[in-house]
Parts: sequence; C-alpha cells; structure tokens
Amino acid sequence: MIPSSGDKQLTLAYAAGASLAAVTLVYVFGPTWLIDSSNNSSSQRRKGVVGLVNTANDCFINSILQALAGLGELRAYLVQQTRNAKANRELASYGLTVDRKPFLTGALKDILDGLNERPIRKKTISARPFLNVLERVFQQQISRSQQDAHEFLQVVVETLADEYHQQRKRCQEAAKLRIENEKVLQSAVGKFEHDNEEESEKPRRIDDLVINVEDIDKKEDKREPEEGGMPMEGKLESEIECLKCRFKPKPSVSTFVVLTLPVPQKTSTTLSDCIDGVLSTEHIDDFTCARCRLQHALETYSLKLETASSDPVRKELTSIISKLQQAIETNPEKHPEGIELPSSQIAPKSRIARRTRMSHYPTIITFHLSRSIYDAYSSSRKNSARVSFPEELKMGGLLDRKGYKLLCMITHKGSHDSGHYECFRRQIVHRAPYSTPTPVPSSPPTPIPSSPKTGSTIRLVPVDTKESANESLAPSSDIQTPGVPSPSSDSSSSSSSTSSNSSSASDGKSTPPLSSISTHPNGDSSPAGPTNLDAVESSIPTSCLPPPASASGPAPPPPTKTSTTTRKRLKKKHGNDKWWRISDEKVKEARTSDVLGMQKEVYLLFYQRNCEE
Repeated sequence: MIPSSGDKQLTLAYAAGASLAAVTLVYVFGPTWLIDSSNNSSSQRRKGVVGLVNTANDCFINSILQALAGLGELRAYLVQQTRNAKANRELASYGLTVDRKPFLTGALKDILDGLNERPIRKKTISARPFLNVLERVFQQQISRSQQDAHEFLQVVVETLADEYHQQRKRCQEAAKLRIENEKVLQSAVGKFEHDNEEESEKPRRIDDLVINVEDIDKKEDKREPEEGGMPMEGKLESEIECLKCRFKPKPSVSTFVVLTLPVPQKTSTTLSDCIDGVLSTEHIDDFTCARCRLQHALETYSLKLETASSDPVRKELTSIISKLQQAIETNPEKHPEGIELPSSQIAPKSRIARRTRMSHYPTIITFHLSRSIYDAYSSSRKNSARVSFPEELKMGGLLDRKGYKLLCMITHKGSHDSGHYECFRRQIVHRAPYSTPTPVPSSPPTPIPSSPKTGSTIRLVPVDTKESANESLAPSSDIQTPGVPSPSSDSSSSSSSTSSNSSSASDGKSTPPLSSISTHPNGDSSPAGPTNLDAVESSIPTSCLPPPASASGPAPPPPTKTSTTTRKRLKKKHGNDKWWRISDEKVKEARTSDVLGMQKEVYLLFYQRNCEE
C-alpha cells in the first residue's frame, strides 16, 4: 500500500515535533543533569578538597595542615577549645587574669574549616593568615627556606597543648574565685539584713558575678566527662629495675604529641618493629643502683663497727647503720642526711632493665619515622629503608587493647636536605556538627510515648566577625519526642512515620555529609510515630513479614552463612577505600593500596582511635 501525501506530511510533523521536544528537554534539563551527574564523577571528586598555595617552599606547611584537616577528633577539639576561650575572656571583667597572647587554636580552627569545604570547582587558599598568628605567638618570622615537616608539626601541636593547659588552669582559678565570692556574698547579705535603709549595689554585683561563675562551672562540669584532654597528647612511663637487688625507683612520666620512631638501617622493616624499638625493655650495664649503693655503705660501716674499740665511735656507727637500714627499707633514693657515703667510683655496678610503656593512649597518635643517618666523618643522609605499616593498628596489652585506623599520611621524596612533601588524606565526611559534642539527635524509633524533652541548644559565641562566619554552621540540638497520633490516622501516615524512624535509626550508623544536615535553629520537626504495635505492623509490607509459626511445625532454620558473607562483601565493597593525594594545590585520587605501597617515602603517620573504642 502506497502512503498518501497526507500521511507523509503527518509523519514529518510528528518527527519535527519529537525533535523539537527533544531539543527543548536537552536545553532545559541538560545543564541540571550534567551538574547532578558530575557530582558523582571522579573528576568532580578530585576537586572535592581545597588546596593550598605554595608561594616559596611551603610544601612542609601545606602537607601538615592538610593532614590535620583530615582528623575529625582534632577539629571537634578545636571547636570546643574556641568556645572555652570565649568564656574565659569574659571573666577578665571580673578580675581574672587572662593571657593576651595570640590564640593559635582559633587560627588553626579557621584554616582547617576552610580546608574542609566541599567546593564544586577547584579551589585553593593561602595559609598566610595562620602563619601570621604563629609568628606573633613566637615573635619571630618563619624562614622561607626548606624546613622539616616534623619540626613544624611539633611546634604547632605543642603550642596547642600549652594553650589547653593554660585554659584548664584558668578554669581552676574560676572555681576558686567562685568560692571566694560566695564568702563575700554571705558577709554582704548579713550586713544588708542589719542595715535595711542603705541600698547597696555591691551585693548585686557580687550576686551577678557568682551567677556567671556558677554558670561557667556548670558548663565545665557538664563538659568534663566528655573531654579527654588534648587528643594528640599522650604519656610515656619509663621505669628501671636493678637486676641484682630488684629495686624499682619511682617511674618517670613524660608527655608527647608526636612519637619519634628511629628507622633501623636495613633493607625493610615494619611499623610494629619500630614501635617495639621504643616501647620495649632495654638492658643497661655498669649502672649505679641507689639501693645497692646504700647496701654497700651499710656493709662498710658494719665492718668499721666490728673493729671499733671506743664506745663513742661504736655509738656513732650504730646510729649511722640504723639510719641506713631505715633508708633502705623506706626510700633508697633519698640518702640519709649527715651520713657520708663511700665514693660512687668504688660502689658496685649492676645491670638494670629499663622498660618504657605508654601509660596514656591519645585519641590521635602520630608516628614520626626518623630516617636521618648521622655519620661521624660525613654529612647526614636519608635512610631509604622500606617501612610497611597497616591500615588498622592495635595498641596496648591483651587486656587493654585499643584499635586505631590510619587517616592521614605524609610522604617525602628527595634527599635528606631537599625534597617535596605530599599528604595522603582519607576521604571521610566527618560527623556533624562540629560545634556540638554529639551528632544531631533524631526521634527515637519507639512506639512508647514519653514526656517531651528539649535538649539544650549549644551555640558558639563568635570571638570576632570572621570566626562567627565559620561557626555559624552549628545547628541546635533540639530533641523532640514524636507526638502521638489520633486513632483515626490512616495507614499512609503510619507508613511515613515508620520510614522516618528507620531513616533516623540509620543516621546513627552512617554519617551524613555536612550539606545534608539542616542548619535551621529550630530544625525539622519529627513526624508523628505510631501509638501501638498494630500501627507499626500495618505499615510494614506483607512480603516483609515472617510467616506465622505453627504450634506443631518445625522452628525456622537459623540464618545461613550466605547472608553473613554477603554482608561482609557489601561492607567491604562500600568501605572507605578512597584517598586524596594532595600536593599543594594539586589534588588527585588514590586508593588504600596506593597509600600502603608508599613504604620508602612514608614519613609521618596519623592514626585515630576507632569510635567504638
């Protein structure tokens, strides 16, 4: 059948209309689709982190700042300390001494907030504002020549630790001030009762002061159980034991923020071997033991007592021997006064065992692999031994095991005197908000009604205008109990309530990105939940419910290993295996295998304790 001319015109009209509609769809929805699809592309993910400008040999600074930006516990600590510093500065008007030095903690918080932005395009910032504060703290300028990244990290973290201890000391002073003002207030109230005609403003000012200090103390009391101190500060305990008399002096405790591990001069080694080289037992010969020296003096004076003839001499020797015996039994490290001990040159030498252990494990432990080799007849050179390190690290003894996960790494390529630093940073969307110690709570997925409770809204008081912009991302943590619906609620409302509760429960397991959390002061109200189990059961599809078990039928079989294996595979598949490889302003993607393969270049390792620990 030959189509007519009218059919041809109709076909052409349909084709033209379809083409016009397709062009319109592409023109209207094409840019939006391209933007949405590019958010998940690898090219966009490579641009998902902010770089740092390298003006003149600043790679050692940029790599350290990028590594610190990838430590979630450190960022939460910086927000907490910035808020504490604001509260301490308010006490200056009441006579409390406040340090006027530049606050490096706040400057570091600002630069790390900038590095944790998620730009849609390539973005670089400068570390100069942070360096200006650091130079004002030490009142000297940072050299523009090539420097060591480990030394820069040591200076920054030690300054943070000093500021933490200073703030803690000021909080203790505030507590003492509160006690003193309570006494003054009591005396002022007693005077006011005897003199009703005179209107004294002093008790009101004292009363205001007591209230303000009490409010600060209440905040300190609420915050103390949550704080663990400076997250990068740990403690080492070293003790010695004389293998001859088994005397153990009081152990010495020292703090550290970066644990330096010497790399042995061999082809390859492991991180565990390097740790064991520092936290191990070391034997030292020709050591003068305090107890052995007192015992030697006791034996010497005992021989003199046997040969003494006059009574005054025997009485004096008896007194000396008695004091030596008492010192040996109580505290051999403290020599008795007025007694001359034999020379240490003739005192017996003994072999001791020195044991070093970590008495306080920090939340973030940083390892510095010291690769410097110093020769007596040549200049220093770099040790290029391969050091293998794990992604998951176990620290502590069998009864006190602590798990750590590798979050950041800094590598160095080049010689001992020159080279380039790079930072490998795990792609992690940290829990939010950082201005609150816990994530935003959601409605509990329980059908049991309870009395409504409202959580305290935590807000950061900005120190200045620039800081208030960074801290404005803190939403309030208002806790609302879901309301009780009426019995006339249909099944659709129950279904929406169940899905909402499920999503709220899943939020506690998987951390949402910062952009997905509402920053409105009031937050989104939680949907109403079901009142009884029937409403919950009605909202569940029938296909998802288990078959009813008959009284005579067999019990349902236990879960097979297939489901467990599938869950493990899914967990491994969806695990965080993506890293950013950051070289100043250049950002690339990397995998965990690439990071663990940098055994010759690894220089600094940043491990953070697991959340369940």
